[in-house]
Amino acid sequence: MISKKDCMKTILMEFPSFEERWKEHLNYWGEEEAGLCNDMAEFSYHVVDLIVSGDTENLAVIFKLIERLMSDGDEDVKDCVATCFLENLMNRVSDDVFPAANFVHLLGPESRAYCKAWDEFTGVRTKGLW
Repeated sequence: MISKKDCMKTILMEFPSFEERWKEHLNYWGEEEAGLCNDMAEFSYHVVDLIVSGDTENLAVIFKLIERLMSDGDEDVKDCVATCFLENLMNRVSDDVFPAANFVHLLGPESRAYCKAWDEFTGVRTKGLW
């Protein structure tokens, strides 16, 4: 099981390209702890930036890790990945700027199920998800 304490360590170990942005995130929060939800949101912004810039080389690996966090994370990890990573991506979808086709095919079963539930909650039908 991946604990709240180990979640960001795991992400940083697997994706060193996030390191610089991570340091900026920590500097912004200073002495205050950002919390895992804010940490996962920052990682979601990183992933959006990768997709928008066309740097998609590691996307499959990123979404494989997200699925592992959704499957093997403790409850805090699962909640934060769902609400602060996946929801952020889903809320950013726009056909002309950030098409869902860039990532929905990479969602694993747990992530896909959560995104479908989010669609149902928001009354949206994300292209390629259904």
